[in-house]
Amino acid sequence: MLMNKNSCHPEKIISQLHRIEGQVRAVEKMYNEKRDIKEIISVVMAARASMDSVTKLLVDDKVSGCYDKSKIIKKEELLKLVDVLFNIT
Repeated sequence: MLMNKNSCHPEKIISQLHRIEGQVRAVEKMYNEKRDIKEIISVVMAARASMDSVTKLLVDDKVSGCYDKSKIIKKEELLKLVDVLFNIT
């Protein structure tokens, strides 16, 4: 489900990106320290969830016109975005 179409999320997106960056660094450190693999996978899964969250915010900002001031108004534009989201070529 998309977010409120009247709000833009630049600060939230940047915050999430910084969180993801920290999670990736934590995975590398944990791996180098030979920590329990279940702990590492847990952090990887959290980073994946954070990536999904950023993806939703990015799509919402694009659809709402927040990202580049151009809303997606044509069905073809939306379908292209869906193709990217689901890696369809």
